[in-house]
Amino acid sequence: MRRFFTSDRIIFPVLILNILVLFLLSFGSLKAYFPILETIDLSCTLFFLVEALIKIRMYKWRGYISSNWNKLDFLIVLLTTPSLLILFLPIPDFTFLLVLRTVRVAKFFRFLQFVPHLQDLLIGVGRALKASLFVLAGFFFYNLIVSLFTYYLFRDLAPKYFSNGFESFYIIFKIFTMEGWYEIPDAIAQNGAPWMSAATRIYFMLIVLTGGIFGFSIVNAIFVEEMISNENDELEERLIRVENKLDLLLKKLEEKEDK
Repeated sequence: MRRFFTSDRIIFPVLILNILVLFLLSFGSLKAYFPILETIDLSCTLFFLVEALIKIRMYKWRGYISSNWNKLDFLIVLLTTPSLLILFLPIPDFTFLLVLRTVRVAKFFRFLQFVPHLQDLLIGVGRALKASLFVLAGFFFYNLIVSLFTYYLFRDLAPKYFSNGFESFYIIFKIFTMEGWYEIPDAIAQNGAPWMSAATRIYFMLIVLTGGIFGFSIVNAIFVEEMISNENDELEERLIRVENKLDLLLKKLEEKEDK
């Protein structure tokens, strides 16, 4: 019984089944099957609750909660278990029922523990964020300066896009991502003089060039470099150890030849 509720070979398929059921519950065309799907979902929730209780009994509370993965599992169980109240209590408040159903999506986070080398990946992400912190801050302030300048420049010509500082900040960031950036200067150019049409397009082209192409490229380059730097450091350490062993071997060979 314990093996059934604690084996990853069982837990992983149950998790896949639960996610598939929640996916199917999003289709209104399958409303006739909702009672069956709801029953399966609640059964999966009950399964994860029993799993947590068995593990707590096996390892005791301190041993169980000492694992970070178990902390995540226990938090998910706490969030999703209230949805079992639907089986025993009539819940007239639709809003509360909707909250209970929405919280069930938290079970998706259990997938993280099945990702190989996730700990090393998270360490790499943390190191990359620290290394790129100043670059991200600089990028943020550059976005802020450009957005304020653009707001005061085009607030009368394009109030739809630059109605306030926040809207302007969002639009400039959107332009940096190069997602439909040309639509904004084209819309502004239609409301201005012919000379302003060309000037506006050149202005936004410079924004895309400096923030979208150069800015994002620099941030991505630094982030990726730091992500893989740990592997490079490990390779360097291995090479140094190999060199030391070779040097030691050569010394021994030379000593034998001298004798």
